[in-house]
Amino acid sequence: MGLRGWLGYNTRLRERALHETRVGRVRTTHSLITNRLRKWVRTTGNMALRSVLLLSFLPSVLAGGGCPRWCSCSRTAQVECSGAEVTEMPAPLPGKAMSLQVVNTRLAALGPAAFGNASQLLALRMEKNLLEHLSPRAFWDLGALRYLSLASNRLQELPPEVFRPLARLEALLLSGNQLRRIQPAHFTGLNALKELQLHGNRLQAVPPGAFDQLPNLARLNLARNQLVRLPPRLFTPLVRLQVLRLYENQLSELAPRAFGGLGDLQELALYQNRLRQLPSGLFAGPRRLQKLLLSGNLLEVLPEGLLLGLPELSRLSLFGNALRELRPGTFGPMPQLRELRLADNQLASLPGRALANLTALQILVLSKNRLASLASAAFAGLQGLEELALHSNQLATLDGELLRGLTLLRNLSLHSNQLATLPARLFQGTPGLRALQLQNNSLEELPAGIFDGLPELRDLQLHDNPWHCNPALRSLRRWLRENRSSLGRESRHPRCASPPWQLGRSLLEPEATTFGPGTSALPEGWGTIWSRTEAPSESEPMPETLSPERWQPPLDSEAGSAEVAHEFLEELPEAGRGGGGIWGLTRTQTGVVVTCIVVGSALLLGMVLAAGVYGSSRKRSVQAKA
Repeated sequence: MGLRGWLGYNTRLRERALHETRVGRVRTTHSLITNRLRKWVRTTGNMALRSVLLLSFLPSVLAGGGCPRWCSCSRTAQVECSGAEVTEMPAPLPGKAMSLQVVNTRLAALGPAAFGNASQLLALRMEKNLLEHLSPRAFWDLGALRYLSLASNRLQELPPEVFRPLARLEALLLSGNQLRRIQPAHFTGLNALKELQLHGNRLQAVPPGAFDQLPNLARLNLARNQLVRLPPRLFTPLVRLQVLRLYENQLSELAPRAFGGLGDLQELALYQNRLRQLPSGLFAGPRRLQKLLLSGNLLEVLPEGLLLGLPELSRLSLFGNALRELRPGTFGPMPQLRELRLADNQLASLPGRALANLTALQILVLSKNRLASLASAAFAGLQGLEELALHSNQLATLDGELLRGLTLLRNLSLHSNQLATLPARLFQGTPGLRALQLQNNSLEELPAGIFDGLPELRDLQLHDNPWHCNPALRSLRRWLRENRSSLGRESRHPRCASPPWQLGRSLLEPEATTFGPGTSALPEGWGTIWSRTEAPSESEPMPETLSPERWQPPLDSEAGSAEVAHEFLEELPEAGRGGGGIWGLTRTQTGVVVTCIVVGSALLLGMVLAAGVYGSSRKRSVQAKA
């Protein structure tokens, strides 16, 4: 959580503390001024001089002290110091200061009582400095502090009990340092702590009992360290923990009850580790879990019953593993699950009703697997599905009933498979389909009227297929001309691959202009094929691309929470990349054509050079005889 987020979260607390402080200081200041004025009146007789001196004296009294060099001080009791000129702790700090920021300086150490008389500080942010050393008594007089950030410094060690005086501290940020170890004594006395950020350090282990003295901790981030294993009951005392982030470590195993007792846990991030297997009862404790991120590991199988008992789970990410199959019962009743991401695994098939318990599922990503077949009832029960990604698999055929019941489906990605044709009734149950990607397959023709029942279709990608432009394609070509806008720019239009005399012609051109064998005239646009340099765009949105609101980081947005965006980016397909060739041909066909052109050009050039050499030598011979 950033400083602004924390201050917003504690607005009422801050306002109350500020009011109490101001009232106390006004009373003290009023008493001081009264006593000084009484003495002044007795010793000074010039009333005009008395008034001038009073007006010049009041601001300094009310300010509670001056503003240090290289700092700016506001009327709202906020002090900000920055710049390479700052090498020591700025002093003296205003006694009334409630928020202090020392950022982007060359400050390397904090000595005893480094903050002078600024004992009313509520928030202290010391980030992006050169801090390497903390005195054990650095925070001795800051008993009112609620928020402390020492992120992005060079700290390697922490003195034991250095934070002990901060009994009211609620947020402690130590991320982005070089800490190699932590111990229970570092958190002694922090009973009020709710957030602890330790990500981006060099921790290789966490000792047992490290967090036992933090009964109110709600957010713990240990990501981006070098953790190999965790003590079995490390998190058990954290009964109020809501967010636990362990991503981008080197964890290879987890104890069966590693998360036992975490009844309030809502988010668990374990992605980008080295986990090969998960104990069957691993998630038996956190029944309120909403987000479970397991992508980027080495998981080959999910134990039966692993995901049972998670009624509030809304997002499950398993992409980038080595899953080979989804066993029956893998997904128990999950009435709240909205997103399931299984991309980039090794799934070869999807059995019928494998996902039937996920009745609220809206986004299903199965791209970049090895799927060669899908049961006709593979998506049965998913009546709420809106986005389905099946691209980059090995699908050669689809059952006509595959999409039956998916009346809310909006986006469907089937590109980069091996589809040679599609069933005529495939889209009869998806009247709301808006985006359909079929590029880079082996489609030569499609059944007549296959798109007639899709009035909402706005984005249709058919390029990079070997279309056979014969009379059987007449119905499709007519539909494409009538719905030209759904195909995008001309460079993405589907083109004929056969017969040879129609190679490269757009399917949107009227059939009346076709040319048969022996025709000397070139079709319109043929001459531009060889000079076309525009490549297909790589920025077209894919069906599984989420709307902006679905990209919001979960639960909080503190600095360093980009892991969710990172996790999304790893999963997103290569938008708009059909992976095919040009001129409406597949990669193989394009390669053959280009090879022929290059070889022919080389031969022609060689013949011209040979003729020139021969002519030159012949001329010299004639001249010599003469």
